[in-house]
Amino acid sequence: MNSNIMEITERSCSGCGACVSICPKEAIQLKLDSAGFWTADVQEQMCIRCGLCRQVCNRFEKNKGRSSLYNSRLYALQSTSKETVKKSSSGGIAHELALLAIRKKYKVIGAVYNLDTNQVLHEIANTKEGIRYFDGSKYLQSNPASAFREAILEAKTDKENCFYVFGTPCQIAGMDKVLRYYKIRDQFLLIEIFCHGVPSYKLWETTCRKIEKKLGVNRFDSVQFRYKKNDWHTYCLKVEANEKKYYGARETELFWQVFFENILLGDACYECQERKEMTSADLRIGDYWGSRFQDHTDGVSAVFACTYKGKKVIEELICENRFRALKESDAADMLAAQNMSGYTQKELHNDAMNILRKSGNIRDAVRYYRYRLSGKQKLKRILLQTSAIIPDRVRSRIRKANSSRILKK
Repeated sequence: MNSNIMEITERSCSGCGACVSICPKEAIQLKLDSAGFWTADVQEQMCIRCGLCRQVCNRFEKNKGRSSLYNSRLYALQSTSKETVKKSSSGGIAHELALLAIRKKYKVIGAVYNLDTNQVLHEIANTKEGIRYFDGSKYLQSNPASAFREAILEAKTDKENCFYVFGTPCQIAGMDKVLRYYKIRDQFLLIEIFCHGVPSYKLWETTCRKIEKKLGVNRFDSVQFRYKKNDWHTYCLKVEANEKKYYGARETELFWQVFFENILLGDACYECQERKEMTSADLRIGDYWGSRFQDHTDGVSAVFACTYKGKKVIEELICENRFRALKESDAADMLAAQNMSGYTQKELHNDAMNILRKSGNIRDAVRYYRYRLSGKQKLKRILLQTSAIIPDRVRSRIRKANSSRILKK
């Protein structure tokens, strides 16, 4: 008799939503666990032991037919619309792809920040107005289950229903398996985003409470995780409420510190293989970090066309003059700035997560983690915080000057 995904495995649940999308009895839901992460939960009384959830779960089944980013076509792109670049996290690739889908009468699935719950979920849009909620990076784990399931049902019902889907590599890998099982993969363009990992919602809840207290509000009007306050490189968290504004710098905001120090990322993130070089997507997109575009202040998108279908879409946008194609480096140089390797503090991370699960106190878990870091790691953190003394505008000018000097050599 087949089992389900609740069987203990070495890898943790990433909350990708594939099992929810394929379960014929709707016996699986994503629920926030005690550490603040979306994870799959099977209602055993409804489960018929069909085993479909295991077939599409990244923990049980290896992806077949995956391709390497090193063998994919790399582009460096920037939208020709200044407004799109301004409101986007990098060069505007995601927004332009979503617009293309709307022009083709397709639907778009992307991550939306819910201001009522202060959580992120995937939604389906088929209008220009609808896709604007997808703009900007959301540095939280999204719940894609409902949107994925609805899109799959629509695609199965009518071959004319086509979708562009944005998600993290684990979400896209799971979605790819479900689509192939139902033989509807050709109705979808799958677009994955370079992923650093996702932090605990408990960290974000702590951050929200602090900002609410500072602004004297109980609800936000807007949240921008990657607001280009001065330029692409010196971004910050921006929250607006009741005509008041809050800015959280990367160097001083606890949310950013914990995220970039990899302290309370999900257990699945520490074990994730999907975020590395092998991919099931048509496209992988993200910021073109590294020395190549250090002198660009407005943002450049890195785009890997992993399939013929993905490359055709990008070439179409370039031909339509929707993008400026900039001079890219080779794949190895670009990927070197994307933290493609695994994390090195797994045991310490596990201990900190256990503290979080037991006490629910973010600061206790962070304090435990930081106290046990090496001297070099502690010094690096202190230097980063110290750099916040220098005004953002001054740091931006210094970065430009250094970039110009490097390029002249």
